[in-house]
Amino acid sequence: MKNILLAIFLLLAILNSGAQENLIIDKIKFEGNDHFPASKLREQIVMEPNSWFKEKILRKEPIIYSETLYNGDKKRIRRFYQKNGYLDVAFDTPVLLINKKNQVEVTIRIMENLPVTISEITYVVDSVYSVDQVLKNRDIRKIDLQTGSTEDRIFRDEDITNDKLVIAEVFYNQGYPYTQVEPKLTLDTSTNTTDLEWSITRGPQSYFGETYVTGNQRVPSKSILRQINYETGELWSKKKIDETQEQIYNQGNYRVASVRTQLTSEKNDTLPVYIRIREAPRWSTRFGVGYGREDKFRTFSELQYLSFLTHTGRLNLYAKHSGLEPYNFYLKFSQPSFLFPFNTFTVHPFLLKQNEPGYKLNKWGVNLTFLQNFSDELNTSIGYVFEDVQLDTLNLSEGELTPEDRSFYRKSGIVLGAIYNNSEPILDPVQGYILSLNVKTNDLWKEREIPYMRIIAETKTYIGISRGLTLALKAKLGGIIRTDDQEFIPVEERFFAGGSYSVRGWSRGYLGPKDVNGIPIGGKSLLEGSAEFRFDVGRRFKLSLFSDAGNVWQNPFSYHLNDLHYAAGFGIHIKTPIGPAGIDFARPVFDSEDKWQIHFNIGHTF
Repeated sequence: MKNILLAIFLLLAILNSGAQENLIIDKIKFEGNDHFPASKLREQIVMEPNSWFKEKILRKEPIIYSETLYNGDKKRIRRFYQKNGYLDVAFDTPVLLINKKNQVEVTIRIMENLPVTISEITYVVDSVYSVDQVLKNRDIRKIDLQTGSTEDRIFRDEDITNDKLVIAEVFYNQGYPYTQVEPKLTLDTSTNTTDLEWSITRGPQSYFGETYVTGNQRVPSKSILRQINYETGELWSKKKIDETQEQIYNQGNYRVASVRTQLTSEKNDTLPVYIRIREAPRWSTRFGVGYGREDKFRTFSELQYLSFLTHTGRLNLYAKHSGLEPYNFYLKFSQPSFLFPFNTFTVHPFLLKQNEPGYKLNKWGVNLTFLQNFSDELNTSIGYVFEDVQLDTLNLSEGELTPEDRSFYRKSGIVLGAIYNNSEPILDPVQGYILSLNVKTNDLWKEREIPYMRIIAETKTYIGISRGLTLALKAKLGGIIRTDDQEFIPVEERFFAGGSYSVRGWSRGYLGPKDVNGIPIGGKSLLEGSAEFRFDVGRRFKLSLFSDAGNVWQNPFSYHLNDLHYAAGFGIHIKTPIGPAGIDFARPVFDSEDKWQIHFNIGHTF
């Protein structure tokens, strides 16, 4: 009897399994995945749940469950775990449940077991030397800081691949382009640990040979060769190859600028360098349209002409229209490598009309600017600005000059700027920080009617809490002051707060001093801060929860923390090639104002 019941049970199980194999997958769940989120594991598998959106809108055929499909995904998940150090990962029998829709819900049951950790890391150079004997302390420290594999850390294939490049690059920059780096692992299954030995073979030390330029037609070779960062006969260095490529790209005239050294099987000690150029078209255009809650319908067009006046000069003609700028025209001439490889000089005449909530104006002028890139992270600028301003409307606080006296004026002064940015990735940062400082003076070097100084300092910090979860922080401080005994500050130079890129619970410019009619008049002191949690939701979407604070005060360099206004809200964004684009919803908190604000943004607000 017992054998008969067992046979019946097995038959029903086989029939049930066969029935489930013909069903559409409705849900996929994971059990036992303590160290990796289900979203990460779903990226590894072919199986995916069906949905009305996929079937009706995307027109995707639903996936039918089968044991073959499950076994293939099991191999993919196992491979993912093993690459991340979990060599003994195992799987229990999957749970298959037929729901009311007559579709199958699949639960993949994982037993992760203990990961393999690194017990000791050693380096052997040319089979006999230690790194202490062949490298300087700063190079050893670079390896320590930039390699991902460390003692007592879980062994990961990705870390090994990246670390191999980090170690090799240190030796490349010592003049060893033929360096070979290989990891050797000694696994102890009883303790689930491994020893990691890096075997480094340097090969011969090499030097820079002749440099050859090909592919250039419009830009002469001598203009390109002035950008190289080495001399013939100098010790070879990958860093100098990379810097040379950056300096050539900085000329802004090329689609491709490839700087390469040709390694040979003979391992020669003198290596020629080949610079291959593909020039950008001499004429190019850009055009765009969009809509924003603050600037309404907007459109722009830009025309660029290369090799203007000089072999590497650029001329840009730009035109823009929006609700905030009914017209904005400028002509800009840029000369890269003006004094140094990463220096650019620009001449920038412009004609502009602005319609801000607190003022309207027309102005024309010219900017002369030197831009200097000291590194990938640090950029600086110094410039001279002249502006001729005609105000259509003007709001003044008590004690300032009359509108008749200030409806027309001219400004001229020096502008200094610096920005340090090591955040990454560029369009959607998850780590690093940005520091910026801008100082603008007016009529200080020569006695004029409106002498003032304006300073803005800002910091942005990005903290990757875990994969897909980032905390972004921002603080901004501004102050402007007359350097004589007068009070009037041009309205377009004052500070305004509120809007998409400020305190998001208020409309643009409406946070701070106002006149008797409730129109913003701006202030001479600004303080803002923001904190925002950003969550990845699948591969395409991001959600955010944020809180903003800030205010503007009438007196210069006067900040009152008990007079800050606060806002909170959330955002929904879709990932695009130019950064996240989406909508933020925010409203004031701890305030008599309670109206929700909606802000459309392309890219993060900070």
